[in-house]
Order: sequence, then structure tokens, then C-alpha cells
Amino acid sequence: MTMHPSLSYDIISLELEMRARDAERRRFVLDHPDQIIRMPRKPWLRAIGRFFHLGHRTPRSRRAVRA
Repeated sequence: MTMHPSLSYDIISLELEMRARDAERRRFVLDHPDQIIRMPRKPWLRAIGRFFHLGHRTPRSRRAVRA
């Protein structure tokens, strides 16, 4: 089964709009870093991070694990 040409045009135009929107968002973040507020992590994400020790490894702890 093949895709109708008008459907592929809609998909391509949607992807281009998404890319333009993402580029504008990146530009805004780079131009206004003082306006970006980092939201606190949700409790369940913190629990998973503590359980798997995600993001808290230092090069020293990695060396100790390999040895």
C-alpha cells in the first residue's frame, strides 16, 4: 500500500513546522537564560534516581566500580 502524495506533503510540512518551532525555542533559551526556571524533579523520579544512583557518579566512583 502506498501513501497518497497529499498525506506525505502534510507530514513533511508538519515536520518543518516542528523544526522551526524547536529552533525558535532554542534561540530563545540561548538569548534569555535568566528567564528559564528549572522545575523540581517529581518524587518518583528522585526515588528512581536514588535507587539506581543516576547522575551522582564521579570519575573516582567509576574507577572504583571497574577495579
